[in-house]
Amino acid sequence: MSSFKGSKPATGEEASESTSSVPRPLTRYSKHRVRVALSVDFDAISAHLGTGKHPDNNMADYSQGIFAGKVGVPRLVKLFNRLRLSEKMTWFIPGHSMETFPAEIQQIIDSGCEIGLHGYSHEVFLLYHCGCPNHPQAELMNQGAYQMTEEQEADVLKKCIDLATKLTGKKPVGWRAPLYQIRETTIPLLEKHGFEYDSSLTHHDSQPFLLPRHPPIKPPDFSQPASTWMHPTQLDSASLTSLVEIPCNWYGEDETPLSYLPHVNNSHGYVDTRVIEQMWKDRFLWLWENADDGNEEGISDFIFPICLHPDTSGMAHVIGMIERMMKWLKNWGDEVHFCRYEDIARETKENQA
Repeated sequence: MSSFKGSKPATGEEASESTSSVPRPLTRYSKHRVRVALSVDFDAISAHLGTGKHPDNNMADYSQGIFAGKVGVPRLVKLFNRLRLSEKMTWFIPGHSMETFPAEIQQIIDSGCEIGLHGYSHEVFLLYHCGCPNHPQAELMNQGAYQMTEEQEADVLKKCIDLATKLTGKKPVGWRAPLYQIRETTIPLLEKHGFEYDSSLTHHDSQPFLLPRHPPIKPPDFSQPASTWMHPTQLDSASLTSLVEIPCNWYGEDETPLSYLPHVNNSHGYVDTRVIEQMWKDRFLWLWENADDGNEEGISDFIFPICLHPDTSGMAHVIGMIERMMKWLKNWGDEVHFCRYEDIARETKENQA
């Protein structure tokens, strides 16, 4: 008997792909409209140059990035081509990966997917202290300093736009900040260059929205009197940007639980893939029964973001789970569609008009 809950019964050609015969859950909605926002972050070596920069990084660490490009990418491209999902998904690619793995990048482009940007060297804007007192940037980390200046941030974005445009023949319209660490200065830069969406934040977990222009949130300065920092954060008065936010979060991705990175504090690597598979199914099933965008009575309308990485989902013991999960989602029928992020963003703007 299957240990996985919630699959609908398969029929026809899909019957051979079904991983369970458990029937659909009961739901109070008369109709569902689900858009699966499948994406891949092609970090590869760049993950060890920016957010994963560490004085103890060595050939073994960079080797994981080489595997991502040379092995993980071709495996995932082949899988998504076979499942006929390639043209209905988005790859977020750092500039470093675009220039380091030209043959693999061409495979991705030829698959027909959307290409979004993801920094150059997977730079993290805000440095976090790793706990290592001898870290070369420990003093800056203690001060909460930024890794890049605003000028460097602008130069990185321009370089990556140029790279992607030359490779694909079209200007990219989507951005995901490395490690999701977007900062306030990024938003006007994206607007200036005509981006349509960002996918770095978690204001919501299953609805796209126009990104508010919040003022920077300042933490308390406990060296000052309490009266100077006891005040609420102003959220409702913020104006809206022109960017659609397509949410993502740590519970919708593969890498943190399924990859072991020796010098990254929050990596695990030895979580059973079935745990993550079941968690994703549990999220989907709850949204299926409860999600409501508030636009139309009796209709459940939500997006279901999934973020993969070739160095993780390209591994032999993980990619089988990814295949099962994609087939499970496809087996829900014509109420569930895979969509590019750019299509979700444009539809959201049309509905806001």
